[in-house]
Amino acid sequence: MASFFEKRDPWGHSLSLWVVVLMIFITPLLFGVLREIRQENNVENWLPEDDPQSKVLSWHRHSFGIEDRLLLSWDNSSLSDSRADRLKLALMGTPDEQGVRRGGSPYIQAVYTPQDAIQKMVDYHIEPEAAQERLKGVLVGTGMLKVQLTEAGQKRQEQTIQELLTKARQELGVELTVKPAFKEWVEIVDETQGAESVANPVAEDDDEDQVDFKALVAEIPTHNFQLTWPRMQPGAELTRQIKALALSLKRPGIIPGASTAGKQEGNDPPESQPALVKDCFFAVGTPIAVAIELSDAGDADHAAAVTAVKTAAAEVGIPDDSLHLGGRPVAGAALNRMVKESSWNTAYPIWQFHRRSVTLFSGLIGIALAFLMLKSVRLACLVLLVSYYTTFVAVSIVPLTGGTMNMVLVVMPTLLTVLTLSGSIHVANYWKHAAHVDMKTAVTKAVEMARAPCVMASLTTAIGLASLLTSPLSPVRDFGLYSSIGCVISLLMVLYGLPSLLQLWPAKPPKASEIDVKHWHRFGRILSRHQMLVSLTCLVLFVSACYGFKWFRTETKVIRYFPDSSRVIQDYLFLEENLSGITPVDTVICFDETAQKNMNFVERVELVRQIEHKIAEHAEISGSISLADFRPVYEPLAPDASTLKKLRNAKFINETERRVKESLKEESELGEKGAVRDGTVKSFIHVADKTVEMEQETDYGTRTVVVEKGDELWRITAQVAIMSDLDYGDLTHDLNQVTQSVLRDHAGTTHLVTGTIPLFLRTQQAVLESLIKSFGLAFIVIAIVMMVLLRSILGGLITMLPNLMPIGVIFGLLSWMRISVDIGTMITASVALGIAVDGTLHLLTWFKIGIQEGKTKSEAVAAALGHCGPAMWQTSAAVGISLAMLYPAELLLVSRFGILMCALITAALLADIIFLPALLAGPLGSLIVASLKKERELAESVPLLQDGKETKPHLSHAIKRSQSEKSLET
Repeated sequence: MASFFEKRDPWGHSLSLWVVVLMIFITPLLFGVLREIRQENNVENWLPEDDPQSKVLSWHRHSFGIEDRLLLSWDNSSLSDSRADRLKLALMGTPDEQGVRRGGSPYIQAVYTPQDAIQKMVDYHIEPEAAQERLKGVLVGTGMLKVQLTEAGQKRQEQTIQELLTKARQELGVELTVKPAFKEWVEIVDETQGAESVANPVAEDDDEDQVDFKALVAEIPTHNFQLTWPRMQPGAELTRQIKALALSLKRPGIIPGASTAGKQEGNDPPESQPALVKDCFFAVGTPIAVAIELSDAGDADHAAAVTAVKTAAAEVGIPDDSLHLGGRPVAGAALNRMVKESSWNTAYPIWQFHRRSVTLFSGLIGIALAFLMLKSVRLACLVLLVSYYTTFVAVSIVPLTGGTMNMVLVVMPTLLTVLTLSGSIHVANYWKHAAHVDMKTAVTKAVEMARAPCVMASLTTAIGLASLLTSPLSPVRDFGLYSSIGCVISLLMVLYGLPSLLQLWPAKPPKASEIDVKHWHRFGRILSRHQMLVSLTCLVLFVSACYGFKWFRTETKVIRYFPDSSRVIQDYLFLEENLSGITPVDTVICFDETAQKNMNFVERVELVRQIEHKIAEHAEISGSISLADFRPVYEPLAPDASTLKKLRNAKFINETERRVKESLKEESELGEKGAVRDGTVKSFIHVADKTVEMEQETDYGTRTVVVEKGDELWRITAQVAIMSDLDYGDLTHDLNQVTQSVLRDHAGTTHLVTGTIPLFLRTQQAVLESLIKSFGLAFIVIAIVMMVLLRSILGGLITMLPNLMPIGVIFGLLSWMRISVDIGTMITASVALGIAVDGTLHLLTWFKIGIQEGKTKSEAVAAALGHCGPAMWQTSAAVGISLAMLYPAELLLVSRFGILMCALITAALLADIIFLPALLAGPLGSLIVASLKKERELAESVPLLQDGKETKPHLSHAIKRSQSEKSLET
């Protein structure tokens, strides 16, 4: 039967022409499709909707009306800073008579300032100082460590600071940073505009309970300078040590040999050396944070919402360089921006092309290497054209099917480019061998030689990628789906696109020196002679690296994808070191009908307050808040209280519950109308409107929590640092333990821990599950393929060793180095398995051909390396080096993917040209020889019919084998 490339259409044209015409025809159509591509990097949408933790979080947010929030703070902010109220007005606009706001930003739903919260607490008869303390670590910070010098210290302030910095570095190993003393912000008044121009835009309340915020800030003691250091926490042991070190500083005593006649500085006797530091303290009230809740429009477009907030901040006089933003919307917007900048970043000049576009630079390096390896301009151009065209078509499928790009899928174009480049270089090398014999049949012969290994390699790679569809994480599933489809497209382009282009525009025949592989033959014979030593060395290295898996860890924090020098990281560090944790974790206390009867409303408030205080004592929690913070502490009546006092107490309790429930109803109605609402009550208490059954993971397995209609739900929210190395599993366990220790004595109560942190924890577990399941499935399927190919179960398993070695060695070394595996590095395991199989199949194919030609194992290994070695190292070099060029990418997800894939490809090359040939020269080769011998004997035992007559099978087989050998020699 004629080959595809030998056939002609009715008009006498080669079918290759129609392949190229089709490629040209669909190009403009796909360009239009690519313009519609969108990005989606919402971590909360990674897990499927039916995941238990996703269900809990969705129910929780619906119940309390919680939307996405971001935290905003700025340098030297304080409770007396009027810019907080001005910012609220700029973002929210002015409410009309119906409470509907006019003006403001459509991306903002609500703005909460610490001044509003403190004022509300004061309205409920809470002292301003106590209210300020309750907001500590939530919307009010303690700032940096403030240092107050003695009179002696002030005289030699510079020397004191240098001595403190030096001692901290030498004794504690910490680098302290000195900042100026805190100064309250004072607005510069333009007297020509009159007093009205600087009036507070928010109307002043003449009520006698109006809080004097200037008085609160004035209570901060005077000090000389401030100190900060990485991961600063007021209650940490390191903080205590730094305070003790500062307080121990004294003015130097007598200098040996100096005169003691006078009392000059530096010559005091030891017993009279004065202290240099009077006090070190943190002060509540500076800086402050404003919590901004996004609307549906803001949640749909985080970048626009963040821009609107920055614009409003600039309008009210907050400089951009002193502004600090944090929260999931901020990280999401920054991530989307950095994903785009990895393709084209205009912040860098064109001559710094490796920084302007790391992905394009990676491609250019691949182009240069292709020219170098193939030693033919036209052949290299065709190979690169096919590689980039494949990527173009595959990426177009994403918007065509309604999909979106995400932080994982962004590496798919580079991956498909290098996979197609690998297959194309193999075909190009086959073409060079065939063209050296006969240019007319070169394309047909090259495709015939490449078809079997390329099909098997592409299918096994596609299987490895498709195995990622078992992941519960949507970005990983998307990557597996679109990348496996891309592998099929790559195969079609390698077997039909490139040969068609070669047939229409053939390159020049290669010189004899270009296909000289004598050095590969010598290398194969050396490996065969020392096959036992080589195999054992590789196995020892493999097992030693795999031992590191005992320290294997996963990481899913999106903030970890940014470099330390990025603006978003610096902002997060400022907020967490000076103000509060960025990530919220919520504990929902549920009171059923029985609990509501056993405890009156005020008793329930105090129970929530008790749990909140216990939660706030956790070392990793900066602060917590609940509805109890907006109520004064209730003192229960004595058992012998008079009847009148009991009646007044009962009236107080009933009145308190009535007011809270009325406020809850009012806020819910205002929210439905889109009017401006306070949101304090609605955010912290909810009466269940339907029965819901939910599951939560605990240390003892899964527990079911049933919330009945009418149950009263109270929310306690705590702020946790996201920049620390805190184990979220331990934190969740601690919160469950603390809450249960209080609730166990109260019938009819239960609780749920939810929020972003439990979601992160579940996502971490999903990453590990995905890695194990996808890799295990890919391994099983590819192993079965190898067993069928080699006609041997044992042979198939042994063949998988060189394919497992790259993954075991590289991921084992990552674990040895305590480097966590994130969602970007996770996907490389299944990808690397498919890539490693590519070289294995090509080498096995030519080894079997050598054995069938009557060669010994050693000769067959040498011949196989001679056929496959050049293409294997050329593709590995081109692919590995081009992927390594992604390392400078500012988005660490892309950077880590590139460098890890480079390491895996390098390890796969070494496994395929060292470990696999050694196995083929040893036990694996013996199994293949035995399998081929058995197959030949079986074929010779079956009668063959020629022209309807039975012939001698051994003669017929010999004729066919002779014809096959001649063809192979040609």
